[in-house]
Amino acid sequence: MGKHVRAVFRFCLVAGVLCLALAPALPLVFSALARQSAEPANSTAFRHAMLSSLRLGAGVSVLALLIGLPTGLLAALYAFPARRPLLLFQAFPLLLPSFLPCIGWSNLAAARWLAWLPAVDGFAGCLLVLGLQSAPLPLLATWAACQNLTASQIDAARLHGGEKSVLKLSARACIPVATLAALLGGILSLSDPGAPLIFGVRSVATEIRVQFSAWHDYDLAGRECLMLAGLVLLLTGPLLLVGLRSLATAALARQTRPVIPYPHPVLSRLALAGLGILLFVAAMLPAFGLCLPAMQNPMFARAGQKVAATASPTLIFAGGAGVVAVTLATLLALATARCPHGQLAVLAVLLALLASPPALAGIGVSRLATYAPAQFDWLTRGDLTVALALGLRFLPVATVGMMRAVGSMPVSWLDAGRVHGVAPAKILYRVILPYLTAAIVASLLLVMVLAAADITTTQFLQPVGRQSLPVAIFTVMANSPDGLVASLCLLYLAWVAVMLAAAAQLPRLWKWKRSPA
Repeated sequence: MGKHVRAVFRFCLVAGVLCLALAPALPLVFSALARQSAEPANSTAFRHAMLSSLRLGAGVSVLALLIGLPTGLLAALYAFPARRPLLLFQAFPLLLPSFLPCIGWSNLAAARWLAWLPAVDGFAGCLLVLGLQSAPLPLLATWAACQNLTASQIDAARLHGGEKSVLKLSARACIPVATLAALLGGILSLSDPGAPLIFGVRSVATEIRVQFSAWHDYDLAGRECLMLAGLVLLLTGPLLLVGLRSLATAALARQTRPVIPYPHPVLSRLALAGLGILLFVAAMLPAFGLCLPAMQNPMFARAGQKVAATASPTLIFAGGAGVVAVTLATLLALATARCPHGQLAVLAVLLALLASPPALAGIGVSRLATYAPAQFDWLTRGDLTVALALGLRFLPVATVGMMRAVGSMPVSWLDAGRVHGVAPAKILYRVILPYLTAAIVASLLLVMVLAAADITTTQFLQPVGRQSLPVAIFTVMANSPDGLVASLCLLYLAWVAVMLAAAAQLPRLWKWKRSPA
């Protein structure tokens, strides 16, 4: 009976968290389905924007796969200097708002002495920026899939046909996971308004944003968001049905004897060169483009004042989102720790939620705040609203990290505690949480950076006079001096770099916590 009660409690807990994650989008969904708008959601402009977004998403997926699969394969199989820090910093472009590298590339194109560089603009520029930002997804997915290959498998392949056989068979094992990750990157680009706005590309995300800013028609925005969400679900549904188990295996599984990187004299250098070139093109070159106006007209004093004015909202929004996401993710990971089917179901729902347009939740909560009584302003119009919405949006990211950490925890610890009659709360406090410290901190930092970079949700929900730093940059970049915009962007890049550098120190803490004192 006790076991049955625990199972029911876990089911209710998981169902409650998933319902909470879906709650921000429900007001706009219900209102859009219940009412009619004067402007049809399937107008010619919206259809053209939808087709343009589909072409962009397909191109982003292909480019990300072509870059991420071979680079991740070489990085996982071969040893080279500074391997782990270099792998970690591959995620740097993924953590930035897409308009930041776009500004850097635009500055490079405007520099006369860099006229030999190909101009990055229009659809091709948008494809390049979003493709480079999405490349870390298949790269890291390939690396994670290679970690599930045993050392004996690699040794057998090397004895059979040398390095050619190792690369061929490893690539065959990693292609499904890398393809899914690349397609996820392309689907996420459908909802990104930053790069299309900078490069003048018509996309469905920019169309929704512009129309809502002009008319404030919640019903029209709701139907357009629902059409985009339906398209996303149509694309992600078959992918999740076919490849979710492979993706979950790569993200969550552990092997007793993992692959040991091999110091090959040629391929190790090739892996180092590939990661270095990718980091240079995706992050360092746009950052250099941001440095050009800052060097010509430095405005770091004014930028520092702007950063100081937006520091409190940025930290509250991002930190609150991290706390919300990590808390709920830990509950989901612990509740589904011994239920593989439950883990797959949770991941399917959360990945579909992550791929949905952020405007759906942002405009939905904004509509709820418009009609809610004044007594609920603390919940619908304050800093807590932004933090909660961002935390629920990035709950899937934290959940994957916490499920991976919980899955690596020895089951014998919990069994020993039950045999000796230790209370579950004491096991949680004295054993589980200390062991999960590194994963909790890593997930918290990751969600904070991603939440800060999400300008769509923040711009729809932020209270008056409470701008985050990325939203402030996005708001003033059209009417401010280039030196000020570049200075603000560089300060934001420095903040993200500091967060990644802090995350790079977590493996030491992880090793220290792997065995209880």
